[in-house]
Amino acid sequence: MSRKISKLTRLALATAITASTVLGSAALASSAHAVGTSSVGGDISRSEIIARAQSWVDAEVPYSQTSYRTDSNGTYRTDCSGLVSMAWHINTAGTNSGFTTWTLPDYATRLGSLDDLRPGDALDNISEHVVLFTGWADAAHTRANIIEEAKRGTNARVSSYSRSYIVSGGFQPYRYDHTVEGGSGTPSVPAQKVMSWYLSDNAGSGVSTRPEFGFGNTPMVPLAGDFDGDGKDTQASYDPTTSTFYLANSGSTAQATLGFGNPGNRPVLGRWDGTTSQIGVYMPDTGKFYLRHDNGDVTSFAFGNGGDWRPIAGDWDGNGTVTVGLYDPATSTFYLRNSNTEGPADQTITFGNSDSIPLAGDWDHTGHTNIGVYMPANRTFYFRHDNGTVTSVTYGDAGDTPVTGDWDGDGRDTQGIIHS
Repeated sequence: MSRKISKLTRLALATAITASTVLGSAALASSAHAVGTSSVGGDISRSEIIARAQSWVDAEVPYSQTSYRTDSNGTYRTDCSGLVSMAWHINTAGTNSGFTTWTLPDYATRLGSLDDLRPGDALDNISEHVVLFTGWADAAHTRANIIEEAKRGTNARVSSYSRSYIVSGGFQPYRYDHTVEGGSGTPSVPAQKVMSWYLSDNAGSGVSTRPEFGFGNTPMVPLAGDFDGDGKDTQASYDPTTSTFYLANSGSTAQATLGFGNPGNRPVLGRWDGTTSQIGVYMPDTGKFYLRHDNGDVTSFAFGNGGDWRPIAGDWDGNGTVTVGLYDPATSTFYLRNSNTEGPADQTITFGNSDSIPLAGDWDHTGHTNIGVYMPANRTFYFRHDNGTVTSVTYGDAGDTPVTGDWDGDGRDTQGIIHS
């Protein structure tokens, strides 16, 4: 598929509207580069710590608690504590290729205050998660820039945590005992990458049928929905670092910008009231959905097991109203609910594999939504139809992120990819 380099899209502020299809991020892969001059278990500068961590971001290393990456940085487990172990260049002899959230503090000193943090230190909740601190985003120290391996289905990434989230989440500041002060300064925040959209109106076409355009930047999550009620889906994005939705009716500029949810939430969009698409989030720590309605009211309810389950939305029963669903990547199972209320799944369908990214759309122009998956390994969309048959199309390049929508208003959802 041909590519063009887009200019960074600046997203304009405006008033509220909404969206309908929600997708995750594809797993990406490439090679890291040799970084710095430290020796295993030896002294290391702050600039080298940041550079080592950034090499995994650049290589788009996928999260895994059971996989290992061997490159010029060494061999380390590719989960949250593995990334910090790699960045600190800790000697992993006798360990499972990286220490854990519990054992990393054995090689570090706990700081007296969050305000003592410097680039290359860590924020560790020993029961759950650890991230590498890269600097404060503001002089008041209200938001911390970080690098992390967050969870399955994501890659090493640059993100940020609010101070309130750090405190409520039980994170403590730590400094690696072999960190060398001086000569590092505060590293610059890695450059964002523009998100280039390639959309097709033909479900069987392996090439885009519409001109490429830029909308949003990494690490935003691409989305799509009908925000103005004209029957056509248009682009949207969700910034997980600021919990902000950007929604567009046309062009490459957002017509609406809405803050909603908290760091760590997952976006979900749908016609909750049967009209235009509205925003929502799924909170994996509580297993609860929060949906914003046409009149600005918010409803919430528990559904599913939280954790790594991924939210989707669709009109599963064809009654004109979009309701939520969840996809469990561990069992490749969709759990679909016919009302936006607490209760068990109305449909349970196994489809895809552990690497699949869940999709939802009306593939058959029947007025109700079907499921599908995108498999990053072979760059293929799989659409499950009303009669249970499955069609597929290979589309895009390795590392692309899938999106689906009714781009031309013909009543059928088709594929698209986002390249960044």
